[in-house]
Amino acid sequence: MTKSVTEVVAAIVKELTPLGAEERRRVIQASLVLLGDAPAMAAVPTSEGQTEVSDPGLSPRARAWTRQNGLSLEELQQTFHLEGNDCQLIVSEIPGKANRDRVRNAYLLAGAARLIVTGEPKFDDREARDLCERFGFFDPTNHSKYVKGGNEFTGSKDKGWTLTAPGLKQAAQLISELTRAT
Repeated sequence: MTKSVTEVVAAIVKELTPLGAEERRRVIQASLVLLGDAPAMAAVPTSEGQTEVSDPGLSPRARAWTRQNGLSLEELQQTFHLEGNDCQLIVSEIPGKANRDRVRNAYLLAGAARLIVTGEPKFDDREARDLCERFGFFDPTNHSKYVKGGNEFTGSKDKGWTLTAPGLKQAAQLISELTRAT
């Protein structure tokens, strides 16, 4: 016997009710991925006539961050590939006049990627170091010096990093700059 759509929805709602909003979003996203129906990002017009990024794969905080910083769907898609709970940087280079600038930008982008999927701009040092290595500007001698100073992120190599409000703003500006260059 085949269940009706209404019966399936009722069963799903019953299962999701005890979970928090973020857990529900993750369960739904994972289910769609497993079914081969991963949702694509969609743009939804706001009452002000701007386009807001609306995607079940983005955390609510990430949607607010994109809206506050004027980031578009196209800019996110040109910078990151979002699949399930994974957000991969897909740009060809990380800009900066010197390695110090590139390292700091890698850390900003690592924090932005985590914000997009988890709702928190917290990331492991390993994630950002991997970006530095991948793009060819990891300098084991000076890396820790490059990370210190500035107000864009706080934390440590051992405990991880968190983007601050200035860091979130700078990450959004960096994403916009990256997409203008393409």
